[in-house]
Amino acid sequence: MKYLRRSDEWLVLESHRRGGDMGELVLMEEELSELAATDVKNALAARAANFDQSEEQALISAVPEGYFDEGPYRDVRLIWDGEALLVGFTHVMTWPEDADEEDIAVRLGDLLVPHLRQSATRIESVEPNYSYVAPDLAFDITLAVRSRGKTIQAIVDIADAAQLLCGAFSDGTVTRESAADLIRGGAGRLLEGQPEGYWLEAKSQEYDLTTTRGSISLAQAVAKLCNAESGGLIVVGAQTKKTVGAETISKMRGVSTRTGRPARYQQVVNDRVYPPPFALRIEQLDAGEERSFILIDIPAQPEELKPFLVHGAILLDGSTEGSFISIVRRRGEGSIPITAPMVHATLAAGRAFLRGDRESSDRRVERRS
Repeated sequence: MKYLRRSDEWLVLESHRRGGDMGELVLMEEELSELAATDVKNALAARAANFDQSEEQALISAVPEGYFDEGPYRDVRLIWDGEALLVGFTHVMTWPEDADEEDIAVRLGDLLVPHLRQSATRIESVEPNYSYVAPDLAFDITLAVRSRGKTIQAIVDIADAAQLLCGAFSDGTVTRESAADLIRGGAGRLLEGQPEGYWLEAKSQEYDLTTTRGSISLAQAVAKLCNAESGGLIVVGAQTKKTVGAETISKMRGVSTRTGRPARYQQVVNDRVYPPPFALRIEQLDAGEERSFILIDIPAQPEELKPFLVHGAILLDGSTEGSFISIVRRRGEGSIPITAPMVHATLAAGRAFLRGDRESSDRRVERRS
C-alpha cells in the first residue's frame, strides 16, 4: 500500500488506483483484511504532506468492485490527523426530550470507554453534527486506535462494534432491555467492559442446581432483582474482574452447552421464590464454540408483589438451611438482606391499611343507617 506522489495515485495491493472526488483513498470491503494499518497510515501521511494538508482520509466503498470509486461510501472512515491514524463514524438518533447535545455527548463517551478499553482504543472526540435537523440528532465520533500489528479490517471492526453499541444504547444509557437484546442478537461481546450494577449481575459459571446451596443462590439472585426498583438481568457465562469500585465484565465466554437448562432454572424459581415473578424470562442463547449463555431477564415487578421471599437461606457461616425464609434486595453490585424490623414494618403497614379500610367501611355503613 503506497501513495504515488507524481501521479497522485494510490498503489493498493500492487494495483494502481485513482482517488475519489477529492483524490482521497477509497478502499473496498474485500481488501480490508489484506491491508496493514501501518501501511495505510503512512500512505495517508504521504499524501497529506504532498499537498501540505493537516488531514487526509480514506473512504470505504459500499458497492461491489467496478463501481467502488463512484460511491456511496460506508459511514466508517479512516483519518490521518497529522499525528495518528483515527477511525470515525456518525451516530444518528432521535433528539430526546430530557437532555441536550452536550449531555448526550458525555453519555456516549461514558458508554464507549469501557468497551474500547478492551482493544486499547480511546475516544478522540464526540462532536455534534449540525448538518442533521430535528428530530434527528447526530454525533461525529472519532476513535484513536493502535495501528501497529493490525489490519484495516481489525480497525474497522472496532468502529463497527462501537457504532453498534451506540445504536443499541441510543443516547448512551445502558438498559436491561437493550443489554438483553445484544446477547439475543449475538453481540454480547459488546457488554465487555460494562460494570455490574443495580440491575446487572454476571456469573462466570452455572449455578450448581444439584445442591441446596446452588438452588438457594439462584433463587436469591432472582429474588433480589425482583425486589429492586427496575428489575434486572442475570447473565450466566460472563466472566468478571475487579476494577476500581466495581466488578466489570471482562469476557463474554458462555458456559458448556447442555440442553434443558432454562427448564431446570425455572423449576428452582418456581419451588423457591414466592410470589412467582411476573413475566420472568429464562433463555439459553448460543455463544459459539459449543457454548451458551443463560439469560435471566427480570422486568420491574409490581410493588404489590414485594417483597419476594426465598424458601431457604445461606447462613453467615456458609451453611444452608432449607426450611428458613430469606429476603434479599439489590444494592449496587451486591445484595443486602431485608432485616426483621423492615419485614415487621411492612407487615404492620399492611395491617394498618387493612384495618383502616375496615374502619372506613364500618363508618360508611353507620352513616347509611
